[in-house]
Amino acid sequence: MPTPRQLADQFQTAYLTARPFEASMDGVPGYDHLVPDASEAGDAAWRSLVEGVLADARAVDRSVLPGPDVVTLDCVVEYAEQELLELDSAAVEHTVTALPFSGPAVLFAVLARTVLDDEAAAADYLARLAGGATWIDQQCERLRSGAASGRLPVAPLVEQAIAWADDVLQHAGPEAVAIPPAPPGWAGAAAWASTRDRVASEVLVPALRRWVALLGELLPVARPGAQAGLVHLPGGDTDYARAIRAHTTLPLTADELHRIGLEEVGALERRAVELGATVGLPDLDAVHAALRASTEEARPATAMAAAEEAVRRAEARAGEVLPPPLPAPCAVAPMPHVVAASGMAPHYTTPHEGGGRPGTYWFNLEYPTGAGWDLEVVAFHEAVPGHHLQLSRALLCVDLPDLQRQRYLSVFGEGWALYAEQLAEEMGLYRDTYGLLGAITDSLLRAARLVVDTGLHAFGWSRAEALDYMVAHVPHPAGYLAPEIDRYIAAPGQALSYLTGKREILAARALARTRQGPDFSLPAFHAALLDSGSLPIPVMHRRIGDWLDGG
Repeated sequence: MPTPRQLADQFQTAYLTARPFEASMDGVPGYDHLVPDASEAGDAAWRSLVEGVLADARAVDRSVLPGPDVVTLDCVVEYAEQELLELDSAAVEHTVTALPFSGPAVLFAVLARTVLDDEAAAADYLARLAGGATWIDQQCERLRSGAASGRLPVAPLVEQAIAWADDVLQHAGPEAVAIPPAPPGWAGAAAWASTRDRVASEVLVPALRRWVALLGELLPVARPGAQAGLVHLPGGDTDYARAIRAHTTLPLTADELHRIGLEEVGALERRAVELGATVGLPDLDAVHAALRASTEEARPATAMAAAEEAVRRAEARAGEVLPPPLPAPCAVAPMPHVVAASGMAPHYTTPHEGGGRPGTYWFNLEYPTGAGWDLEVVAFHEAVPGHHLQLSRALLCVDLPDLQRQRYLSVFGEGWALYAEQLAEEMGLYRDTYGLLGAITDSLLRAARLVVDTGLHAFGWSRAEALDYMVAHVPHPAGYLAPEIDRYIAAPGQALSYLTGKREILAARALARTRQGPDFSLPAFHAALLDSGSLPIPVMHRRIGDWLDGG
């Protein structure tokens, strides 16, 4: 019988082989030559492997394991169950989007951020380019299967995807393919670039054109925006229940989450009015108008420089909330055009473990967000004390199994990053009341996500109804909120993870304060919370309980 560590290592290697784009985005070397197998046969093979891992994990006698091994075993079980939930949902059969969450947009986002350190990496890049065509064709076959069973994509998102692809196809060798430079000083660089451009134009581009042609066939029969949620698909109710379980790791219902979201929105709006009054904004409408204007008036390049300054200020004080080891500085960089043009919000990617790419906060200069009064809060969320502090620290915990160091769990990672926004306020990192109002803006966004995600996928809201709710309650420009709605349509349930995770982390912290009293140490609590990697919420609570018991 394999040990929990052996199971975790075997499963993580298999996972990264099956999901190599995630390996590349997460900076894990060794998988950059691969593309996933999106075929039905590929899914069947992956299911068989995952079920075997899950059976082996459930057969382990937990009663004889030390605490860290129990945590590892619990992570193996949770991650395996999540894979089965994803396979059961078969979202690939109906998901079409220009955002890098599904389909060719994912491939091009990965290509644009590839690090080519040496000749071997350059060869891997060519292999992925060539294999990408097969993967795109598999995506097409799955969309055809979905359409045959009445599981159709959403028309407005199909239209956006076609427009995105048309932009990519303007060049025989797409810009995204040519972004990563050849290894410095390599004599074979010119020949490699010529091969790259040929493979792109002769292999990858025709596959992308085939995908666009299929979207053109699907568009007349696609679901209208009025039927954007899973509830309008055959089996959609079950699929959404799976999505809730996968993204929150908790047995929550859509009704519960919707209610929590409404309550949080109300509380945050009351605080916004109180803060606004201190800077001459007499009511909620005035607060909303001022916050929207702050983004609309922002200059993207200037805003990115200010965001970097906020990151450096937070990094200088990171030791106040977390003991060593602290990660290297977080880079701040503009998104590649192929990503920015999709309307992607600011986000973070982890360091490349082989070197060559630091942990990076990517800023959208084409559709700037996180550029007004919310500039600081987005920087703190994505970098320090948010994603960078958590995820880069996990990579420094070299004694952990790679599954816990490398795997990203939305409810834990996004929960931590949203908690970090509040932590930044507790640290006094926001410069003034305007920054605090910006923080409330993003808190409102995360609370409204619970209302809108459930509204779309459980209660049948239209795309327009969802946008109307967001515009009424979240003081971001409508041009920013529209892609947000489309993100929730393309990735059901993921938006639930932010506030759910934050609430659970705050509950764990409150328990620790109560149990430890005057001996409570915030850095020690954060170390106990983070140093087992990304944990499912039930596992996180057991880990904190063991720590409080001296384990």
